[in-house]
Amino acid sequence: MATTTRTRRRKTRFDRDALLQTIPSWDDIRFFLAIQRTGSLSAAAGPLQVTQPTCGRRLAALEASLGVRLFDRTPEGLRATAAGAALVDAATAMEQNAYELALRASMTDRDLEGLVRIGATELFASTFLVGALAQLRERYPGIRAELVLSNREADLFRREADIAIRFRPHGVRPTPDALVAQKLGDEPHALFATDAYLQRSGMPKDPGDLAGHDVVVYSDRHPASEWCANAYRNATVVLSAASMQVIAAAMGAGLGLGVIPYRAARLYPQLRPVSPVIARGTGWLVVHPDLRQIPRVRVVIDALVAMFRADPIAV
Repeated sequence: MATTTRTRRRKTRFDRDALLQTIPSWDDIRFFLAIQRTGSLSAAAGPLQVTQPTCGRRLAALEASLGVRLFDRTPEGLRATAAGAALVDAATAMEQNAYELALRASMTDRDLEGLVRIGATELFASTFLVGALAQLRERYPGIRAELVLSNREADLFRREADIAIRFRPHGVRPTPDALVAQKLGDEPHALFATDAYLQRSGMPKDPGDLAGHDVVVYSDRHPASEWCANAYRNATVVLSAASMQVIAAAMGAGLGLGVIPYRAARLYPQLRPVSPVIARGTGWLVVHPDLRQIPRVRVVIDALVAMFRADPIAV
């Protein structure tokens, strides 16, 4: 039995190694992608800085090595076959990885110096960015950060910030599409209160109907806005503000019930949830495409995404 297991493992390793040897080189893949994107050999030859016959020979060699036909000739030009279409996502990922490898190999200490401006709300800066930037400082001491703090979203086209953190209802991508958006993760929201408030006013019998209770209201849109509009309709609004930071502080002071993200509640240990998760927002890191590959901006993006994902709120 042990001999059979060892034989199977050796065969698995052999098969994996043999498979890796069949992977096309990046040089082959860039020809494939250029042809797929332009739809013809002549159009692809220009960006590749080769002649049309060279482009054709490289495609033929790639198809021969893979043992499949990647394109059909149609009156509109070259169209990817089913086999070709199946390779597009993996080839695009290979292109991005090759670019990242080249970028990082060319980085110097000087490239990783300078200012990166980050647009965010005060609440997110307090609950996540400050700690993340402390870790970033240890890795890249030459990079300085400036926080552009506002509930209004920084206009990246006008260079009000280099990158921005934006939250949308669950799964909704930020607009406009011209910006590059990378998903951070989900932020669950719930109804919170202090024990002092609950001793004074009692636990809500139904979190979705807060009649007879005092509430503090975030007056701008957020992922739980619709839920709050229904739950608060018969409650007493004791404070309304367009700052989630102020709302969280008011709740921490025992002023009333309110809805905030779980991450924000970490700032106020006296708060505890009095409802299940009522909404989930999705966080996105957004950057102007012209700035995305500047080395100091790139490493800040990668670090913030990695640190956010390493600290998920599990509820």
